Amino acid sequence: VDATTIDSDPIAVLPAGALLIGQLDARALFATALGGHVARIATNVVPLGQESNFVPSRDVHRIFGATYAMQGADFCAVVQGTFDEAAIGRAAQARVKTPAGVPLIATAYGDNTLYTAANVGFVVLTPQTLLSGNETCMRRALDRLRRGRIERSLAPWMHELFDNEKADFVMVGDLTGQVVVEATASSFPFLGGLRLVRVLGNFREPGANVVGSLTYRDSQAAGVGAQTINQLQQVAAFASLLSMLGLAPTIPPITVAQQGNDIAFAVAIDTRSAVMLLELLVQVSQPSMR
Repeated sequence: VDATTIDSDPIAVLPAGALLIGQLDARALFATALGGHVARIATNVVPLGQESNFVPSRDVHRIFGATYAMQGADFCAVVQGTFDEAAIGRAAQARVKTPAGVPLIATAYGDNTLYTAANVGFVVLTPQTLLSGNETCMRRALDRLRRGRIERSLAPWMHELFDNEKADFVMVGDLTGQVVVEATASSFPFLGGLRLVRVLGNFREPGANVVGSLTYRDSQAAGVGAQTINQLQQVAAFASLLSMLGLAPTIPPITVAQQGNDIAFAVAIDTRSAVMLLELLVQVSQPSMR
């Protein structure tokens, strides 16, 4: 697939069959007080540093990501921005250590050069688009590109959300028939019968604002989901009380409403709480040394 097509439709590069698909306006996020924490996450997902002429806050513009259940918990991301492939190649040839403390290693996969650091890999598709993820997902995406044609495998309602210009981040999912989701419902009851996921958000005052809806197979399953969220609200209220005493961080309250098979929710997250969530993501996204 030619570079122009890849750069113009990055979502189409992602393999079909995703559990959840999201997009993030990285420049909007880097412009906030959360930028430094986001840079650490970006470095974990794209294990590059200044040795490869890469600065996340300067070079990452937009991220499209998806999670899968191909051979376990798989993920794939298409990162758009500016990438110096020559500098990346020199760093890999010299086996320079990345910010995560592990060397960057280059291997060939078809006509592409696959770079890996610990358990995370990436391929520079064009000077403006980079494919990242675990090996299973990346190979699936590269095989699709090799066939010479890519197309989006998204429902029309997903396209509408992704095209919302007021949203700094979007997450959608069609979990209908996904066995892995139903299998985890015993541990996470709100997943039982969950079908559609829609989430929109921005990075305005007080820090981040999120709205969304969940569609279930029936009203009974939706009731269980609403009950779970209401329990989170009770925890939030208690945590807020402790926060007033200086004993715990504030957990923002969630506004939730059920109508038939659907649950709608909204939450405003202050900067302090958002920083704590991002710190957790930094730890989760840390490359494994195994």
